[in-house]
Amino acid sequence: MATSTRDRLIESGAELFFQHGFQSVGLDQILERVGITKTAFYKHFASKDDLIIAVLEKRDGDDMQTILADMRTRGGEDPRAQILALFDHLDVWFRQPEFRGCLFMNAATEFPLQTHPIHIAASRHGARIAAVLKGLAVRMQVRDPDTTTRQLMLLFAGAIAARHMDGDLSAAKTAREAADLLLSSGRAP
Repeated sequence: MATSTRDRLIESGAELFFQHGFQSVGLDQILERVGITKTAFYKHFASKDDLIIAVLEKRDGDDMQTILADMRTRGGEDPRAQILALFDHLDVWFRQPEFRGCLFMNAATEFPLQTHPIHIAASRHGARIAAVLKGLAVRMQVRDPDTTTRQLMLLFAGAIAARHMDGDLSAAKTAREAADLLLSSGRAP
């Protein structure tokens, strides 16, 4: 199956943005890699920002599909086991040699204004993970699913930051232990 020009732009953009950052990659670099002109680019995207948003949306869809499948495989039907499996998923990701941090966190950092469309697109990924965690917390019948979800998300994001900033390969396991304690203390009587 032939890959469309739009798909090649998204794929090449994703690789370059992940390797070098969103703002340091120029549109010309992407066009050169794909082998098209600016005129051809503008048939697919109105701007580089629109390409970045498409990259984030594609990555979000792909990542969520992988994360959810892995949580179900590792955790079965047990909501607590599925939550803890998310941290096991992180542990596998953290040990990959090509780990470069979280594309969504990187985007939110490079575009810090919370009303910027790229920041909003990056934030959707975390919101989707939070929604999954909240649904599982509700199924577990924790006393306060909203607070538990926020706490789990802090553990999730903190583990990613610790791995990215400090190179801490045990960050996911440490976060998993904390999540296990949190879930034990938050159960309904």
